[in-house]
Amino acid sequence: MSSETLALAQQLLVQMLGPGAEFREGQWDAIRAAVDGRARVLVVQKTGWGKSLVYFIAAQVLRARGAGPTLLISPLLSLMRNQIAMAERGGVRALTLNSSNRDLWESVEDALVEDACDVLMVSPERLGTERFLSATLPGIKKGIGMFVIDEAHCISDWGHDFRPDYRRVVNIIKAVPPTIPILATTATANDRVVADIAEQLGENLLTLRGPLARPSLRIQCIRLSDQAERLAWLAQYIRTLPGSGIIYCLTIADCERVSNWLSRHRIDCPAYHSDLESDVRVRLEERLLENNVKAVAATVALGMGF
Repeated sequence: MSSETLALAQQLLVQMLGPGAEFREGQWDAIRAAVDGRARVLVVQKTGWGKSLVYFIAAQVLRARGAGPTLLISPLLSLMRNQIAMAERGGVRALTLNSSNRDLWESVEDALVEDACDVLMVSPERLGTERFLSATLPGIKKGIGMFVIDEAHCISDWGHDFRPDYRRVVNIIKAVPPTIPILATTATANDRVVADIAEQLGENLLTLRGPLARPSLRIQCIRLSDQAERLAWLAQYIRTLPGSGIIYCLTIADCERVSNWLSRHRIDCPAYHSDLESDVRVRLEERLLENNVKAVAATVALGMGF
């Protein structure tokens, strides 16, 4: 069946990326393991490698074979919006249930009942709500076709961004039948985190791991004594840097402080954090992606995988 799977997967790849697109090393292996092997797979690859491409194509191949929608656990609203935009470009019917679209929950659940959804994205917190467990999941016409855990390092106690709500994911994994493939992805896992994830995902886990370094990235450390000096450095150098970027701050107050300071120096740098309305955050994400803002002063609400 691998030849049929490969032919369809390549067709979907071209549909997503355009003529001449080819799989990177490891992408096809992950798709084949999930689709043909119904395996539990952990993909550890660098940001930008194409992990989302793997699970979107695997989801579509499974759908073509009559499977139900893929349930994708994703930790951040900004990341979900990126993923949905990519899914739409590839013809994937991706929907989400989250705190910012309560007015759409009923229509999303109707789509699940009507088998008109290919990928359902939810946060790990959603897995613990009564409505999701008693109404949403039972309403999925064909049942879950594949289970995907994005940013899987959040499962691990040793991960840099461990989230307790991801423990719900582990509990669900234990109840998932062996015929349903599980695909976990991350770009930020050292040996200890990988071992912890593998232990929690169960036996017979296939781990596909590549180099995490990106030649396009550089790191530079600058020692500055206090906040005043850091703000002065930003005002002097931000405008000299090419393109647009993100200034990460620890707190919402820091985001507002940096934004106001740079605005006084005629540098377009709005604040981005969880206290903002959803539509405001969406517009800021769009401006950043389109390089229509010099920088965004953000908390980790604008985070992983963006």
